[in-house]
Amino acid sequence: MPRQGGFTLIEALVALAILAFGLMGAAALQLKALHSATRSYQHSVATLAAVDAQERLWEGLRSADGCTADKLGFSGVKTDWKTRWERDTPANPLRNANLNIASNSCTYTITVTLDNTEDDDGYGSVTYTVRLPSKT
Repeated sequence: MPRQGGFTLIEALVALAILAFGLMGAAALQLKALHSATRSYQHSVATLAAVDAQERLWEGLRSADGCTADKLGFSGVKTDWKTRWERDTPANPLRNANLNIASNSCTYTITVTLDNTEDDDGYGSVTYTVRLPSKT
């Protein structure tokens, strides 16, 4: 019987298996890139939310007697921020976020924490420190 040239069924199956593993790797890379882009977007929005809290503190300073939390209307600033940024709606880009503003005299530390229920990959929070001038 003469030997024929070409591929056997086993060679074709091995080639398909190698191709399948390569395509699965490419799909995994695509998913990781999409996840990283989403987390970067969330981190950018959290940065904007922290800057918004800082601007609300500056706005409160305009009509306050001084820069300390008791004179600034600190609880109103936090309530206004929470009303704007902690809405759990599809239209809100920063769902399930939490704001913490700690004050030490006229220095405020603003921390916006993202919801990390899925994983903890280092984009969990954004921290800003701002010092307001005292009115004299």
